[in-house]
Amino acid sequence: MSSNLETSSSTELFKTLPRASTLSDRVTGQIENLIIENQLQPGDHLPPERELARQFGVSRTVVREAISALVAKSLLETKPGGGTLVRSPTAESVAQSMSLFLRGGQPELDMSKVVEVRRILEVEIAALAAERHTPEDLEAMEAILFEAANGQGRDHFAKTDVAFHAALARATHNELFGLLLDSVADIMFKVRYLGFDVPDAIARALIYHRAILEQVKAGDAEGARQAMHEHLIESEDTQRRALALRAAQSLD
Repeated sequence: MSSNLETSSSTELFKTLPRASTLSDRVTGQIENLIIENQLQPGDHLPPERELARQFGVSRTVVREAISALVAKSLLETKPGGGTLVRSPTAESVAQSMSLFLRGGQPELDMSKVVEVRRILEVEIAALAAERHTPEDLEAMEAILFEAANGQGRDHFAKTDVAFHAALARATHNELFGLLLDSVADIMFKVRYLGFDVPDAIARALIYHRAILEQVKAGDAEGARQAMHEHLIESEDTQRRALALRAAQSLD
């Protein structure tokens, strides 16, 4: 598709909208649908505000609001002097949007809700990984466990722990699992970061991760479910102990 959309033609892409109190939402929706339907493709330039306003039959202010909304959704990108470009939403931007939604205006996610979701989500991720993994998936998880066992420090511990769970999600070959885990990745990093202070936390995490991987390798879905279930119990225990340590330290 040509990226030169800046001039009007006999067949105009953008349709005049009837007057309504939610014009910016309707402009947003029409552009979004054109992107979803690939009538507007990544790299295409949108017409200038004045031309968009003419084609939609709305004010430039309405167009500006719609563009801002689509930039926030990572569907458009504005460049100083370079106009407005269509872009593809990345997995990172989708996960970030989900994380912001889940927080619901709060500075942190409700950890009790995260725990509930993990009990369901990650158990099934482990089972599906056992059924669907490729040799490359196993190699990736082995590499992460090797790195986890041979590194040091709080950041390294938290990073490799989260990376193992992300690799397990990728082994399901269902990208939605990865997006869902990514949406709570920040808080899971913080949990493991805090858990570093718990004695034997690193060794325990490695033992449980290795048990999960062995079941995945064996293609044992039920075994992988059980191994993940046991790991989550350990993880929640580590979290409680870490919070207790922090509380005790604050009293000193």
